[in-house]
Amino acid sequence: MTMIHIPVNSRVRLDEAVYKVTCHTETGELNLTCCQTGKPLLISTRELVEKIIDGEASIDQKVPETMVNLKGQIEKRFDAFNERDKAVARERLSYVEKVDEHLAESNLTTAINDVIKSAVTGGISLPPSFTAVWRWYDAWIKGGRNITALLPRHHVKGRRPTCLCNRSFEILQEVIEDHYLIRTPKTKLSVFKLFKSRLVKENKLHPEAGRMHVPSARSIYRFLAGLNPYQVMAAQKGRKEADKVFASVGVGVGAKFPLHIVQVDHHLMDIILRLQSGELLGRPWLTVALDLYSRMPVGFYISFDAPSYVSVMHCLKHAILPKEHYLEQVLSQVKAQPGTMMDAKFSSEWPCFGLMDTLVLDNGLEFHSQDLQDSCNQLGVSLEYNPARTPHYKGAVERFFGTLNTKLIHTLPGTTFSNPEQRGDYPSEDAACLTIEDLEFLLTKFIVDDYAVTVHSTLDQFPLEKWQDGVQKHPVRFISDQQDLSVLLLKVKLKKLTRAGIKIMGLSYQSDAVQLLRQRLMKNGSGKKANPDVRVKFDPEDLSTIFVEDPHAKVFLPVTCIYETYASQLSIWRHRIIRKAMLKQKLDLRKSSEDEFLEVRQSLFEVAEDLIKSRQKRKRKAANRVSSEERKAGNDNGPLPALDGAAEDDNDDVMPDTEFTSPFQSPEELDEELKRRGWRSSRAGRQNRDGGEADA
Repeated sequence: MTMIHIPVNSRVRLDEAVYKVTCHTETGELNLTCCQTGKPLLISTRELVEKIIDGEASIDQKVPETMVNLKGQIEKRFDAFNERDKAVARERLSYVEKVDEHLAESNLTTAINDVIKSAVTGGISLPPSFTAVWRWYDAWIKGGRNITALLPRHHVKGRRPTCLCNRSFEILQEVIEDHYLIRTPKTKLSVFKLFKSRLVKENKLHPEAGRMHVPSARSIYRFLAGLNPYQVMAAQKGRKEADKVFASVGVGVGAKFPLHIVQVDHHLMDIILRLQSGELLGRPWLTVALDLYSRMPVGFYISFDAPSYVSVMHCLKHAILPKEHYLEQVLSQVKAQPGTMMDAKFSSEWPCFGLMDTLVLDNGLEFHSQDLQDSCNQLGVSLEYNPARTPHYKGAVERFFGTLNTKLIHTLPGTTFSNPEQRGDYPSEDAACLTIEDLEFLLTKFIVDDYAVTVHSTLDQFPLEKWQDGVQKHPVRFISDQQDLSVLLLKVKLKKLTRAGIKIMGLSYQSDAVQLLRQRLMKNGSGKKANPDVRVKFDPEDLSTIFVEDPHAKVFLPVTCIYETYASQLSIWRHRIIRKAMLKQKLDLRKSSEDEFLEVRQSLFEVAEDLIKSRQKRKRKAANRVSSEERKAGNDNGPLPALDGAAEDDNDDVMPDTEFTSPFQSPEELDEELKRRGWRSSRAGRQNRDGGEADA
């Protein structure tokens, strides 16, 4: 039986359903997909031909779908069309309205015939056909009796060269998709040659009367030039590059009042810092929270550690709290440095504080922390995440980083600039002389005394004035208690509350209050009572105290570590290092005393003091973190108290162990003397007959 060619994307009506031809198989079968349900159907070409002959199936001879998805296009308004199309629509409307009037007395067929006859008698030499009027009326009714349904549909007819048939146009689409809309596209001439070779090859399979016409190169060039330029660039260079050229620009989403929208982002600063002792440290990270309404930075945090939940937590805490105490602290840090030459003072104030309504973040892992989401939910702050690799969605904070580099960072000694070309042969490491305390002061002074009182091009006024005007009309929200903020911004974990209290990283936390809480939360059912699970909040920078949630009273109970001296101002990061060091020494962490933990913490501090001078940047940064955290805790010489000279002088009259001589010649003489005086000796430490120590 003679086979027929059914192009891909053709419509097939089969068993009262419409199917789309998806592809052809090697065995001569067709893969069909139901347009209504999406259900697949596999049918042989021979079987389909038989059904067509029997009247059970039919093939829609419309042009296959083009690359443009017309379903997603927005329907145009009537006033968007030219006057010629509007006149055509008005003429069609006159016919369908007359048909609608005649329907009150007759059926649709009679009404259409009567309208056409009246048009002829009215002097119209070429009236529309019956089919045309019926199609207009049907579209008008389905379109809600709207005149736009009668407009010419030129804008949805698609594009294809008039010299191409359905099959040749299908081949052209395949060549364009395979060789032009790719990351390594062929030239337009190569596309034409490939298309021409495909046509010639397929024409050899057909008789001369059924061969397809080979168009000219100019026809193909015109078709390629008419493709959607955004889709072409997105396919050839990526959507990101296409967005740079074709995406809309402008102000974008705007904030209506202060702290309505706050953008947070990280930035590796273009400057190398040193310790106060002179050793190089490297480039620090800066986390900034920027108010979109006033363009004022409301908080920041500088650290040598990579961006994490800790840096976000510190930045948010800095943004929410007032800045008066912070400004005094920055000044005192700078003045406390030996040999400082800076004029440590601020000429303006930094009045920005309060709870933000919306926090705009990127897709960094530190921003997807469940702890951050829980904290923001309790503070009434909503989170919004930008799409991946779209920094322009936070254009305001990105621009602030650029302004900061241009006006401050690139003017300081030790800057690395933004790129090697700009840096040239500038010796950044040799010129570096600033400490992290110096940078924190200079950054704060830049925000307060320069950026805040400089006209912003977008606002056309000072950011500080914009903030002050905004808070007069819309006061900011604030927390009821500063202690609440300290608890809310901590990390959250679910822990078992046992008779021994709560354990975090091997440290035990116990109090009478949590044991009473445990009794209330214990299950009252029969059998063994399970230890309850409780939510625990703790500061990753200070493990001395944790906060245990009382779910009934809706409060957090403070619980102190049983190793209070060791855990004071101890971060999780240092605690992990101490545990690793103790494991290397083969110490049992579960049985180790607080003194053993303190000794390892002291030795870690001493090793860090030596490694600060290491030539490896990674070791220098880690050593500086250990040393700086101990000094922030007030332990300039480490966690163990140093022995002073006075204590040694007080013990000068004590005889050293090496100079002491026992008056007894043997243990038996010692026992006899003790019995004579009525004392009892301890057997601990005495040796048994086998040479081992006796049991205590």
